[in-house]
Amino acid sequence: MKKPKMFIVAALLTLLFVFMSACSDSPEEDASNQTESETIPASTDGSSTESTVESDNNKENQSDESSMDDSNSQEESSQEEDPTSETKVAGKTEYLNKLDNIQKELDAMPDKKDSDKGVTNAMKNYYGVSYEKYDDALNEIYSLLKKELSPEVMKELKAEQVKWIEQKEAKAEKERLKYEGGTFENVAWYISLYESTKDRCYELVNEYMTE
Repeated sequence: MKKPKMFIVAALLTLLFVFMSACSDSPEEDASNQTESETIPASTDGSSTESTVESDNNKENQSDESSMDDSNSQEESSQEEDPTSETKVAGKTEYLNKLDNIQKELDAMPDKKDSDKGVTNAMKNYYGVSYEKYDDALNEIYSLLKKELSPEVMKELKAEQVKWIEQKEAKAEKERLKYEGGTFENVAWYISLYESTKDRCYELVNEYMTE
């Protein structure tokens, strides 16, 4: 009778041991599964962050490009709305006053009275100096326009100026030939140069300068 009882006790102990082993393994598997479950969202969050950063960067780049386009459009619009920056130069009143003052200085010359009386030497000196004064003023005006005007406008002005010089010299030569061999020959030449150059100064100021 003792052997069957011992056999039953041993069997019960064996079953109890198996049951306890099964219980101890289950929490580890649950913990492992839980760890894997927690790891997956972490990876998903990382991918989402990268996507968000790329999206934000794209938005910033698009915003920067849009701002640059707007800035360029405003500059182009400003240039189109203000053509005077290319076709006109400031200082019209200033240069008109300069030209007027040149004539006042010439009228105050001692040779002016004798020139008006028809004294040949006085006329030659007076109109010779007068031509030089306005020729210097013309060079100053032309240099300013060359510096400030747009290349397109200046190209047209240069061609016009070359043509004007040819006409000025041809006219002066024509006047000189009227008195060729006489004492008034050089006087007529200087008078023509003076008048043409003075008129040209006022033309350039009025046409290419603004207040």
